[in-house]
Amino acid sequence: MSLHDAREDLRDLLNRDYKKKTALDFVCNHYSISKEDRNILARTSYSDSVSKETKQKELKSVSLTDNVLLLDTYNVIITLESVFFDDPLVCDDGIIRDGKGIFGKYEISDNTTIILEKIKEYIEKARPSRAIFFIDRQVSKSGELASMIRDQEWNVDIETRLSDSTDHDIKREKGIVATADYGIIKYVDHFVDIPKYFLFSW
Repeated sequence: MSLHDAREDLRDLLNRDYKKKTALDFVCNHYSISKEDRNILARTSYSDSVSKETKQKELKSVSLTDNVLLLDTYNVIITLESVFFDDPLVCDDGIIRDGKGIFGKYEISDNTTIILEKIKEYIEKARPSRAIFFIDRQVSKSGELASMIRDQEWNVDIETRLSDSTDHDIKREKGIVATADYGIIKYVDHFVDIPKYFLFSW
């Protein structure tokens, strides 16, 4: 058995319109998949129709002139850390995701400063009209992260928003979203994948 075989079987079930949890449970039980590999399967596997729709929504151009950039902040930071310091996942829908699923337990470190510099570099190239950083309030030291972001020297106007429901708040705002979260992507018209920009620009 390989994880590739399990992923193929899972994708086949998703293409037959099985609910993802049901299909994931079946495949993981069948192949005796570990908890870590189950997480990888869940984050990488999508039906062909979902993958196609997601790819159509992704903006490939770096230029975001005259658009507001809405950042799903922890999602972008964690995935960028995976790109620069770990092993990112290239998923069926073309999105880059982190493989550990550490959301909710993120810890600020020296890497955070490096990643904020990378986000700044992206924004300098994209040149949106402004950038709004949505930060999950329930994550430890979210206020400290907001301060770190505000302390950066940005070439556009930026705003930090501590949110009790980042997904909900981002979907209500008008702009281009930066996220790898399908729970947001399926409700927005367009998004950008900042980690992919860096992964394939090396």
